[in-house]
Amino acid sequence: MPASDPTDTALACFRVKRTREVDVHARNLDAWDQDYVQTSPGVFQGQVRELFDGPLQAFEEVANCATSQHCRPWQGGVWLGLSVPERPVDLRFMGRTVGGHELMISDGSEAFDLQVPAGHGLYGLVFDPGELRQHVRALDQAEAAPTRSPGVRLQVLTPTQRFRLVGLLREVLRGLEANPGALAHAASRRSLREALMTVLADTLMPADQADAVTPRQQRRQAVVRRVRELITEQPLEYLGVERLCSELHVTRRTLHNCFQDSLGISPANYLRLVRLNAVRRELLNAPGDRTIVDVAARWGFWHMGHFSQDYKTLFGEPPSHTRPMARRFDTSFDQSFFNKC
Repeated sequence: MPASDPTDTALACFRVKRTREVDVHARNLDAWDQDYVQTSPGVFQGQVRELFDGPLQAFEEVANCATSQHCRPWQGGVWLGLSVPERPVDLRFMGRTVGGHELMISDGSEAFDLQVPAGHGLYGLVFDPGELRQHVRALDQAEAAPTRSPGVRLQVLTPTQRFRLVGLLREVLRGLEANPGALAHAASRRSLREALMTVLADTLMPADQADAVTPRQQRRQAVVRRVRELITEQPLEYLGVERLCSELHVTRRTLHNCFQDSLGISPANYLRLVRLNAVRRELLNAPGDRTIVDVAARWGFWHMGHFSQDYKTLFGEPPSHTRPMARRFDTSFDQSFFNKC
């Protein structure tokens, strides 16, 4: 048997990453720029199965808690996303409810937003469109090449298209989990890439693609994004609903409608969730001499009883249990949850 080429496998890797922290879960996709907020109660458990091979990335991401995600794939890559359950409940892409046969598409030119329900997951595939065009030309299927303008889009899949795409992604990821050594051989890597590119060429039908959001939804999504930017720009300045209305020059009703339509929650609830997630992040990383009361107050929580109860409800533990967790490496997981995904 010929030896494998070490230079050819330098970039190829398969990983399974598990975590109990939503921030770590957001960073577990290689080369992505992401920010996640946990939005449903429970002790967070997230898992990513990921193949990364040069300009080709395939992954399955799942978590037991709901998340609000702000995402951007690596530059030059086109992302395709599809719900893991065939009948998702309240999965939202750019504020629009997405069905199990709708393919989410982004070319990375702008960030996109996802609201992923608890217990749901996503299959993802990021590829180089130039490589796909070369593959299509080699197969003499020029009419199947994607020609729509770049951006954020949706495409409705036929049951057969979904079955083929999901089936191949599941087969690739779980096959590599059982036998990651296959990536050490150039022949198996080329065969895997060709299989993925062939399914992509058959799946991406430009006539079926449509704008992900209507102009009205775009305006409402822009308001939600601006709120996120204000929180990022002024992390320790309290931003209530009245302040946001003033900053954005919108009425309370308009602000409420924007959040309800885009995220499915009220602006006040969103702000509370963002601040609770920020407190947890700081407790995990702050120096030991900073008290929980001080950290919580810095993020606008003045009633410690209400704060502690809200924190425990969201994260499944009191804030006093979070700081010690930062000093240990906890590898225990409810594997039965992931086995169902």
